[in-house]
Amino acid sequence: MNKTDATRVQKQFTKPHQYQDALQFLSKEQLQTFLNLLGTFQDLLSSNIADYSLDLVHDLLDDETPQIIRTFWFSRGMRDYYLCIDGAGLVRMVDPEMPSRLFNQIFKVLDAFYDES
Repeated sequence: MNKTDATRVQKQFTKPHQYQDALQFLSKEQLQTFLNLLGTFQDLLSSNIADYSLDLVHDLLDDETPQIIRTFWFSRGMRDYYLCIDGAGLVRMVDPEMPSRLFNQIFKVLDAFYDES
């Protein structure tokens, strides 16, 4: 995604997420479990991917599932790429323009996490 489009989309997600809506669909324990796992993924991705910057993360509520989905925004130069992972650890969406190098790095990190679990 080019920088102009990414910046426009990211501006919508810079406000802190309010989880009150999620509590209509999830218990506090479920919500905390999902947020803990997503926080672990965030820490792993930010510390293990060096040639792309993790610029922004934002949580969304999928009330159909119900599930918390975290969007991870990576950038390099003038390009931004996103990845969405839900609180159960499933990849929900990948930017179709994501370079294979970044894609491979992300999935190596996730694979290593699941191998250790």
